[in-house]
Amino acid sequence: MRKLSSIILMAVFCLGVAMPCARAQSAPVRIVLPYIPLMAEGPTEGFFIEMYQEIAKRTDKDIVIDVAPPRRAVQAFVSGVYDALGAFPSLTALPVSLASVPFYLRENLIFYKSGHFPADSLQHPDNLAGHNVGLSAYPYPPAITNLAGVNFERAPNDQSLLRMLANGRLDAAILEKFSGFHLRDQLGLSDVIDIADVSVTTENIFPLFQANRKGIENQKAFNLALYDMLCDGTLATLFGRDDVVPDLSLLERDIPVQNQRKDCVASGSNKTR
Repeated sequence: MRKLSSIILMAVFCLGVAMPCARAQSAPVRIVLPYIPLMAEGPTEGFFIEMYQEIAKRTDKDIVIDVAPPRRAVQAFVSGVYDALGAFPSLTALPVSLASVPFYLRENLIFYKSGHFPADSLQHPDNLAGHNVGLSAYPYPPAITNLAGVNFERAPNDQSLLRMLANGRLDAAILEKFSGFHLRDQLGLSDVIDIADVSVTTENIFPLFQANRKGIENQKAFNLALYDMLCDGTLATLFGRDDVVPDLSLLERDIPVQNQRKDCVASGSNKTR
């Protein structure tokens, strides 16, 4: 009888030890994304959101997504509220974190009010000198923020930038190409606002993870999922085009040799780093 009681007590003890481990393993990965028109408009809406939903299926992880204003999203991640920041540009200084592989190629273009500039005068960003140029709350690279002679004005979001352009309060604004196109048309400003067809900067977008053990594990899992999604064409299908997916070589730098696919036929751009 005493032996049986000891066995029961041991089983209860082992169960008590195992349960916290199981809970820890099943803890959700909390991701915050900055609000980006077309890309991340809400916890269930946007191309980037659909991408993370696909990653959740491939990694068998419970992923919880929040969308917040850009600066608040970064601050919440840096303060440790979230496990990951879902979208961060490669040409901006990183907070303390673990960068994952890229999943999107962001082109920043000059948007301007129709007729405000002579034809082809905005083929180089230096021609913005002396003008009032709007930037949104997203991080922009020094190649933009350090442009000489430009009077920059920050706006809380892309919607405000385009409305300020339409109202003549700005001479130009710099926005991401496809989300900017989408928003311009959504606001009914396609006949009012034109776009210079030369990229000011091009940069990769990737997730950041907390620099801890859980972050290392999540980074590895997400890297492999994103690599497979690039190789099998899922990324290009999700985004509706293949010219926004990153260059394959950038992903393979962080993918173990044993996990690299010989059948990978992804194509992308190597214009950026």
